[in-house]
Amino acid sequence: SGDAGGYNFLSKKCCLRYNIKNTEGGKSMDKYIIMNKNIPLVKITMSAAGYITEVLQIYNPEAFPVGIFTDDFNKLADKLNQWWRSRIIPASRDGLRYILHLYDVESSAVLSKRSLGLSLSDQYWLKPVGSELTWQEVNFFTNDFSKELGEAFFQKESSRPAINPFTPDASSNGWLKKKWVKINGVTYLAKAGSVPLLQQPYNEIAAAKVAEALAMKHVPYKLIIEDNRPLCLCPNFITTETEFVPAYFVKDILPRSNNDSVYGHFLRCCDYLQIPDVAGYLQQMLCLDYLIDNSDRHYGNFGFIRDVNSLKFLGPAPLFDNGTSLWCESLNSEIGTELPAMPFKDTQKKQLALVKECLIDINGVDACAEIVRNTLSTSPYLDKERVTRISEAVANRARGLKNYLSKLN
Repeated sequence: SGDAGGYNFLSKKCCLRYNIKNTEGGKSMDKYIIMNKNIPLVKITMSAAGYITEVLQIYNPEAFPVGIFTDDFNKLADKLNQWWRSRIIPASRDGLRYILHLYDVESSAVLSKRSLGLSLSDQYWLKPVGSELTWQEVNFFTNDFSKELGEAFFQKESSRPAINPFTPDASSNGWLKKKWVKINGVTYLAKAGSVPLLQQPYNEIAAAKVAEALAMKHVPYKLIIEDNRPLCLCPNFITTETEFVPAYFVKDILPRSNNDSVYGHFLRCCDYLQIPDVAGYLQQMLCLDYLIDNSDRHYGNFGFIRDVNSLKFLGPAPLFDNGTSLWCESLNSEIGTELPAMPFKDTQKKQLALVKECLIDINGVDACAEIVRNTLSTSPYLDKERVTRISEAVANRARGLKNYLSKLN
């Protein structure tokens, strides 16, 4: 394929990965096998727009993504598309419309299809029917990958640079601009903030420091400045032997009874999947979200780690993706107000009431407001009044949290 030509980090087989078509009934269709590493899961057809149109054959149901398998082919196609949509660039991504126009691509699903659906969050991928590709040849954990797509989201020029679609950036969700980068041999996810305040990267740094002060398992973040724009970097916490399973695919593993609360039902689903240490993890997460007023703790940005060989859950993933917090989308006059919450209740106070044990370092709570103040003060985009209001709001939350946890003890 001309898409991949000239990139010496791709094998010759990889350069032939596209446009392997089969014709049945007079219709041209792309046929793929969805793989888990080198284990074939299911043979499918995909449309030119990059979506799954039909399930042709099932191979290994036990190795499917969590919560996806059903032996009803029609329902399975729908559930696979649901899973597929969760791993492509969403329509809400800042700059996506421009990228699709620039490269004359119909949808972000096409971009992911061209990169064989490969990700740095798991080991699932699309193997074209008739190819001899192996996961060892194409995976992004041990092989280099193209940076052009990720960089294109951040470019300031309107010219159309050459782009190699073989990149994990085609399979990254979330609405903020982001890209995978390698620094000194370590793979990081770099994420920007939203204009005009660009506060989210600083929030990630602050939240990670707060989590550390409270003795919570979390992903570390650091700040870099690139073309005068702040970006936060976090190392990939998934390896060649593990996969990240978003809570989204856990919450519906069992039908919810009328007597079950949302929270109780989720715990029941986790227990059914034999995921260890869930209750304590969720209670820590809810304490953090209350403290920093995280308004975006949806089922896609927390979850669990599964061993891809044994298919057993190892436990919760470290806390990450805390950027949409600290009233980053509020006016200065609105800072400190109660914002809508998720995923279990509609306010942070109601979610805090789900916490039944003190599982954090309560001695670290008093330091959190100062941590937030010191971190946000390094941003040239946040005025002193805003930083002061946010740190005072966190101090108020810290007092409330400490009082609540002290009563539990």
